[in-house]
Amino acid sequence: MTALPIASNLPFGMYMPLVVVLAAFALVSVLGNVARNREDTARAERMVDIAFLLVLLGAVYAVVLLVASAVSYPQRFWDMLLITVVVVGFFAVLLFVFFFLGEVLPRRLGRRGSR
Repeated sequence: MTALPIASNLPFGMYMPLVVVLAAFALVSVLGNVARNREDTARAERMVDIAFLLVLLGAVYAVVLLVASAVSYPQRFWDMLLITVVVVGFFAVLLFVFFFLGEVLPRRLGRRGSR
């Protein structure tokens, strides 16, 4: 058992589709912006739709990589899941604190600004 991260257990070739999808997304985004600057709205909208499809494709493949890493190294999967829960919990508490400081506390102190 080594202390290497989960990603090192998967071959490099498994990450190449994400690189290809990223390059295709960049190209389609640039083509969409060029079409928008030329006021070709139909082509620009089509490019935006293709770019969104590429993002969805990348997200699906990221889930495939997640499953492959969980299968290839199951001991680290639970650690990864625990870290994810802790990070999501931390940001949820932080969001609640900012909401309290920005919305609830000024109302309780009677400092309602005009909105």
